[in-house]
Amino acid sequence: MKDAWARDTAGTKATAAVYMTITAQAGDRLVGASTPIAGRTDLMTMHSDGGAMEMKYLEEIAIPADKPVSLDPSGLHVWLADLDEPLKAGQTFPMVLEFEKAGKHQVVVSIIEPAATPPMSGIPM
Repeated sequence: MKDAWARDTAGTKATAAVYMTITAQAGDRLVGASTPIAGRTDLMTMHSDGGAMEMKYLEEIAIPADKPVSLDPSGLHVWLADLDEPLKAGQTFPMVLEFEKAGKHQVVVSIIEPAATPPMSGIPM
């Protein structure tokens, strides 16, 4: 889907983050994600700790009924670690999102330039 995106990693291949907007007709929970391009994926959020932004691991992300949940650079995201190769703008890669009730759903993640405006149209489930 066109609204799942990650930024070009500018030649490095250690880590990246994936963002999107998820909408569910019935309440659900995102409980995991996987992609063949990363050795590990984690659900994470950014939070302020005394003024400094820190990442925190999450076991799940709640998706309320009919209320879009944004995974974006200032908060929730899917963290990719141990990338097989750098992410390059203009390319795509597959990712499987696993929901507690809806099961597994594949999305296509678009890789955008570091300064590009990201797409954010929502993923209906």
